[in-house]
Amino acid sequence: MDILVIEDDPTVQQIIAKALERGGYMVKCVGNGLQALAELQDATFRAIVCDVGLPFLEGKSLYDHIKAEYPEMAARMLFVTGMANEPETRRFLDRTGRPVVAKPFELNELLSAVRSVAEHASRTPQSVKKPKR
Repeated sequence: MDILVIEDDPTVQQIIAKALERGGYMVKCVGNGLQALAELQDATFRAIVCDVGLPFLEGKSLYDHIKAEYPEMAARMLFVTGMANEPETRRFLDRTGRPVVAKPFELNELLSAVRSVAEHASRTPQSVKKPKR
């Protein structure tokens, strides 16, 4: 699988998935952070498109967990959010240093950001730390 999309709004999730599929990617979609963690136990992705406002495990906590357990995957994340200008969210996004695509976004803008992350991932090693069980 190329791209993991973590988005709780089914309409936005479908729009993102279709745009990425038209861009030539294979896409796996989940609706919350807990489902994303389950996917990361079994798969490696070239890029992860993550909403910030998610149920069960919000994007901020999810990023911190992924950074601790799967650092190579954290380096492949990009965020989509309608809250990019809210101070707390802005501090979080600045802290991560990861690309951000603000909602509403142009599909070409999203596809360009994903391509950039995915291309960088294809030039880096794929040794991903798995959590100890």
